[in-house]
Amino acid sequence: MKSMNWKTFAEVVGIAAIVGSLVFVGMQLRQEQEIAIVDTYGPVVESNVAVLSLIGENPEIWEKGLLGDELSTSDEIIFSGMVRAVFSRHAQMYIRFARIGPGDPEEIMKDFAYAIYMFPGLRRQWEADYEFLDHRDTALDRPQTFLDFRFETNQYLSDLDKLQPIVPAKKPFIFWSF
Repeated sequence: MKSMNWKTFAEVVGIAAIVGSLVFVGMQLRQEQEIAIVDTYGPVVESNVAVLSLIGENPEIWEKGLLGDELSTSDEIIFSGMVRAVFSRHAQMYIRFARIGPGDPEEIMKDFAYAIYMFPGLRRQWEADYEFLDHRDTALDRPQTFLDFRFETNQYLSDLDKLQPIVPAKKPFIFWSF
């Protein structure tokens, strides 16, 4: 009888130890995720500063390009570079949110799709780059998240084309907030 009690006691202690270790592992994973999120803020801020600096150095090109106005060849190259930087920034945020949080990657795509919908020059550049980037990333065997970002952004853009929401007369030329 006494050995039975010791056996039961040992099982209870064993179960408690397992539960305790699982709680500890869960807390450790949460802490590691929080550290990873904080560690990505520096690159996000640097990315924002770089994109905003590029736009700040060429505000007329940015505005004309977004609105779809005619650009000289050299201005078109500059605008294309700015747009690529913005595309990369949004893709980076999407991947960050998809992998470690804390935001919703769908919100990144929805906001980005609306900006593409709102600005004819941004849309023209998106469509010109889309096929090339899709083929390149498939050929280079990039992670699926790169392909998902473009595909799902295109899906939201298609939904906007069907809904045809009203575009405000005064549009923000810096259209992201994250």
